[in-house]
Amino acid sequence: MTSFPMNRPSPWRSPLGAQLPTVSASPRLATDPFGDHRLAMLARKEPTRRLVRDVIALRRLRKLSQSALAAELGVSKRTWQEWEQGRRLPSGVGKALLERWASDQPAWPGLTPEN
Repeated sequence: MTSFPMNRPSPWRSPLGAQLPTVSASPRLATDPFGDHRLAMLARKEPTRRLVRDVIALRRLRKLSQSALAAELGVSKRTWQEWEQGRRLPSGVGKALLERWASDQPAWPGLTPEN
């Protein structure tokens, strides 16, 4: 099987005789073939994802609705839904609001510190 350089026109022709479009390699694929950039980006966002998961757990323990939590945080219900469902991540002020709200929650009485 013959391999063709990625920057040359394709030798294959369509049934109508027109030459098929040129295949070009993405510059990112050439420098990052295993997705290290994507993995680094996911690793950078993990602390924020963990914070949102913790707030979701606290919301459920306190038996708060999404609307009630959004009101406590001072954000719209839709914003909280986007964060909770993972479609968006809070950044800046939103992240600070979640950190502060989570730190202000009283200790859960059912949990005891282990020695």
